[in-house]
Amino acid sequence: MSSLRILILYIILTIRIIDNKNIYFTQSTYDIWCQENILSNSLFLYPNRIRTGIYHTSNIKSVVYYLIDDNNNHNDLFYVKTKRLGDFYFFILNITRPFDINREYQDIYILNIQADIITTDGNWTEQAKVCIFLIHSLDYKLHYIQ
Repeated sequence: MSSLRILILYIILTIRIIDNKNIYFTQSTYDIWCQENILSNSLFLYPNRIRTGIYHTSNIKSVVYYLIDDNNNHNDLFYVKTKRLGDFYFFILNITRPFDINREYQDIYILNIQADIITTDGNWTEQAKVCIFLIHSLDYKLHYIQ
């Protein structure tokens, strides 16, 4: 998939998520790309002690995201990955589900995500909660509950 197609898909997903509308998928495995400062005004990736936005002059060396405190038994449905494109870091929420989702998966999932941020000034750890409403096999809603 070309970078232009990825960018267009990302823009569409971002607009849909910001508008809090449903997003429909037909695959059994897919990734949701989230750039935290676009989706929320929380301090998860850009706390007050770090300049807003990541540019070439940013003091951020790296950001790594983790799914933490997974005691809710999500049946290995969710994974978190980190991706850097240009000067921007994204957390990618990977959702792996059975092709035909059963009613047992139709639920509200609260995911705790941690960002380990390494800067020229030191290391920081930030956390956020993400809520996913898994409605049926092709429909879900995603939002921050922080």
